[in-house]
Amino acid sequence: MSGILLYYSSRALQSLPGNRGGSLTDSGPSNPTSSVPDNPRFVSDEPCFVAQKCCYRAQSFPLVPLLWVVCSVNAPRRIAIALNLAEPYAQHQDVFLGVRRYAREQPHWQYVVDECPAYSQNRRAELFRHYDGVIARASPPLQRRLRRQGVPLVNTWYQHARRGLPGVYQDSQRMGELTAEHFIDRGFRRLSLLYGDQHRAASDAAIGLQQHCEKADVALLLRRIPNLQVDTERDWLEIEQCLTAWLDDLTPPVGVCLQEAALARLLINLCEARGWHVPQDLAIVSLNDNRMIAELHPQITSVHNSFERIGYEAAALLDRLLSGEPAPEEPIFIPPKGVVARQSTDHFAVENPVVAAALRFVSEHLSEKLSVARIAREVGVSPRSLQLHFSAALGRPITDEIRRLRLTAAQRMLADPAWQINEIACQTGLGTGMAMSHIFRRELGMSPKEYRKEVLGKRDK
Repeated sequence: MSGILLYYSSRALQSLPGNRGGSLTDSGPSNPTSSVPDNPRFVSDEPCFVAQKCCYRAQSFPLVPLLWVVCSVNAPRRIAIALNLAEPYAQHQDVFLGVRRYAREQPHWQYVVDECPAYSQNRRAELFRHYDGVIARASPPLQRRLRRQGVPLVNTWYQHARRGLPGVYQDSQRMGELTAEHFIDRGFRRLSLLYGDQHRAASDAAIGLQQHCEKADVALLLRRIPNLQVDTERDWLEIEQCLTAWLDDLTPPVGVCLQEAALARLLINLCEARGWHVPQDLAIVSLNDNRMIAELHPQITSVHNSFERIGYEAAALLDRLLSGEPAPEEPIFIPPKGVVARQSTDHFAVENPVVAAALRFVSEHLSEKLSVARIAREVGVSPRSLQLHFSAALGRPITDEIRRLRLTAAQRMLADPAWQINEIACQTGLGTGMAMSHIFRRELGMSPKEYRKEVLGKRDK
């Protein structure tokens, strides 16, 4: 939609009959206007523009020279956002942040948060009646309503993706691949995934996990259950029973993956009840990085999805559709940023019982002075025998592994701004902040402060 703005030269207007003090009045019934500047410009900070007409009777001032400035004004695109923002999850909140970031970069965009677009339009306020496009976690009924009304839609809810519907989604298959890589890099040769068979993203993650395990010749147990939705006490008890039965079929050390951090937290409690240690006996990865739950002790390793980028790309796709570009034949899949390593996988899996016991002791006593003789005494072998066990199982001496565990723990703690650097050095056995800085520069090429800044910057992008 476009409009035409007509500006009169101020010098010409000053000579018009009825003009006093730079104001214009019409001898007929029209509204007075303010004076017009010498160099008229159309300036507005708002996304919506309104042009006021100045009407004059042509016969009142014939043959008066006029300066006409013609501007084409694009009407703003009104976009409805329906992402169920009452839910405190990244697939809702972070997707909205991405949409908002794109909208702020577009002067012709005006977005409205409306969780019920296309419903009961004749009973709603004018603001919520008509949209040029919609970005939504779109259920099938909403998809049908918008299709009947001819309103372009970009969907971000993979559970209800369908052929022919423009959509931007997380690459769930890549999530499974990254999870497998993370476990295999830590020496795990037995993996397992528990997921709801009605959950589309988790099913795709299972495919990625299975394909990567087959390539690496790693054993994989897939366990499907009909319902992972927790709405009642009965649902929670059923899931607890499913997790217990799942643990009965696992042989430590094993790496396991679940859809949600809350289920991982329940699994940790069940492991403690049977005397299993996390991560030495059972390492855990959650497919969703719910930081509020994942960062409780022990912290849970999670896949970090690019939900904000999903929102940004969804908005960009809708903008292209509104500009006349054809809809893409296939959905757009955004790969995850990576795996956020935390305590639940902070372990190198080994079958050797002596090495496993020594690693468990070291992990639980990082803040203390750890000598080879003390560790050997704790696991019931001689210092030389302990060194031989580590060389055979890991291909490196125990002192190297202690240093690696301390450095990894410090890196993890630096990702939490609540920890002071001197506190981290003390808790991880790295000595003072100065000593820790020396180790970081030698091993990572940067200081602890630089590492923290880099990690927190990546997490917030």
